[in-house]
Amino acid sequence: MKMSTKGRYAVRILLSIARYQKNGPVPKKIIAAEEDISADYIEQIIVPLKNDGLCVGIRGVKGGFRLAKEPKDITVYDILIASEGVMKLVDCEQMDCQGRDKNKCATRPVWEGASAVLKEYFEKITLKELMDRAAEYEKSGAASYSI
Repeated sequence: MKMSTKGRYAVRILLSIARYQKNGPVPKKIIAAEEDISADYIEQIIVPLKNDGLCVGIRGVKGGFRLAKEPKDITVYDILIASEGVMKLVDCEQMDCQGRDKNKCATRPVWEGASAVLKEYFEKITLKELMDRAAEYEKSGAASYSI
């Protein structure tokens, strides 16, 4: 199982905004340079994040992006839902098990349980925690703080 780059990059983009917004709106070119993500891809990824109220765009010469909430109030789960949509391991959790009665499917509870564990895990991690972790890595001289 592998998460798409869209979800991973969304977390990195908002983390970058959170880290640099103290100096004002964070321009797309700063995020692109910091995260090594193309400006065009950032624009695609940021639209659903703005639509879900996680960040806002400021137009103009000194424009860019800033968080719409405090970093402590944004979880990794919030970001993944905004960028990836419904977070389920397999489609049969949402659909009807290809015409079969989903309430009589012996494996469906396995996927539902695993999805619940992932949701619970991602809901516990905030952007504030990631900011603190990034600061620790920088202090220790680590080359990179993101995946």
